[in-house]
Amino acid sequence: MRKWWTMLALAVAVTAVVPAGAQEETGNDNLRVRAGVFFPQKADTRDAAGKAWFTAGVEYAFQPLVSPGFDGKITLSADFMGNKDMHNVPVQVNLVGNYERFTWSIGAGIGFAKNVAGDAKTGMTYSVGVSAEIGNTTVPLEIGVVWRGMTNVNNQLDGVAVHLQLRF
Repeated sequence: MRKWWTMLALAVAVTAVVPAGAQEETGNDNLRVRAGVFFPQKADTRDAAGKAWFTAGVEYAFQPLVSPGFDGKITLSADFMGNKDMHNVPVQVNLVGNYERFTWSIGAGIGFAKNVAGDAKTGMTYSVGVSAEIGNTTVPLEIGVVWRGMTNVNNQLDGVAVHLQLRF
């Protein structure tokens, strides 16, 4: 439990410091930076590498989607989640939609991982998530929850990530 609180405090500190390095405002919210905690689903994974892992990532919107009644973007993201000797680095293309203070996303891509046995693995990754804007801040801050999964590793790297996310 103490490790979880330590990782959460680290995630909050990282997301609090990042805006200082991004003084130039683009006004289009194309860049997202996030940090938080990942909770593996499988008991074997939790036993081998802990119940809570650090996670961080970046996401860039490169194509807006304009349609009546839909506000969305196509994004490219790269994340890291890991603890001890296990990790996963998913690189994905995502569809991100916005509705008032909420954002949802679905994505798929390729993941580069090390599994319980220490073997390097590559497989398809997928994610589904939702986030909500927190308060009225100069740099939009969101709290989000994402389900992440990866093929070719027997569900060892599937789980839920909780993160704070900044939009620039």
